[in-house]
Amino acid sequence: MYKHAVNRASTLILSGLDTAEKIGGIHALTALMDFKGDDLAQRTTRFANCLRNVLRGNDTAAMIVAARALGKLANPSNPLTVELVEAEVNASLEALQVERQEFRRFAAVLTIRELAEHSATLIYQRVTSILEVIWVALRDPKVLIREKTAEAISVIFEIVAARDAQLRDQWFSKIYTEIHRGFQLNTIDTIHGSLLALKELLLKGGMFMQSGTRYQDACDKILFYKEHRELLIRQEVTIIIPILAAYYPTEFSNSYLHKFMIHLQGLLKKEKDRNPAFVAIGKVASAVGSAFDPYLDGILVYIREGLSVKA
Repeated sequence: MYKHAVNRASTLILSGLDTAEKIGGIHALTALMDFKGDDLAQRTTRFANCLRNVLRGNDTAAMIVAARALGKLANPSNPLTVELVEAEVNASLEALQVERQEFRRFAAVLTIRELAEHSATLIYQRVTSILEVIWVALRDPKVLIREKTAEAISVIFEIVAARDAQLRDQWFSKIYTEIHRGFQLNTIDTIHGSLLALKELLLKGGMFMQSGTRYQDACDKILFYKEHRELLIRQEVTIIIPILAAYYPTEFSNSYLHKFMIHLQGLLKKEKDRNPAFVAIGKVASAVGSAFDPYLDGILVYIREGLSVKA
């Protein structure tokens, strides 16, 4: 019964007629990973090959699910995990260094993210190599690749933050430098990628951004991009504003609250920006507490208007 199930799942993955069949096969294969009655080495090799087949393809939805399954397969309790992780990281790093191939690059960041999630100790040994090359994906022309790269960087940040303090600061300093380099390159792709990385550094970088003028520089940079012509960048700015407020509430309240509230209140007047602005304002209010009091009456007017809308 078990071998029949594996064969059926493998057939769906390798020969499925559409995305749904491939994803169904991957889910079935994932459910079979914990079975104890089969040769572990043989099973790991077979499952890995099936998943690699999807990750070497061009079905992005199936690739996301296959990467998750590969991460689960790289279980620390599996004696073959070291070999599996090493091979997949090497393949991913190679994909990030050669001439751009969209689907290969996408697979690389998906794989790094999932292996970092499931095999943090092994990935920690490769952090330097990963941080040397992952920026090319963070600045990719494709939004989805940039967003998935930011997810990978987020998990890498968690691994870095939990380790040696001196190495952590060195890595975060390099990351901070690369973020500014992306801003200096000054294209929509590089600016958006740097905003994504800055957001993750605020969320996962501990107290790093409070050192020197980094926090103030971050706030000034977000203010600078709040009126950018590109909608995607303006949307990311709206997301980051409450993160800045929660990261350093005292400094935000004293030096930046009024500037950002003028901006967010302006967004409430624009129908397409209103919903994200309401969310951001609520999070800012939660972060700064009583410092928000002067803005309550004005915001309540917009809340009443919003609640009266039929839709």
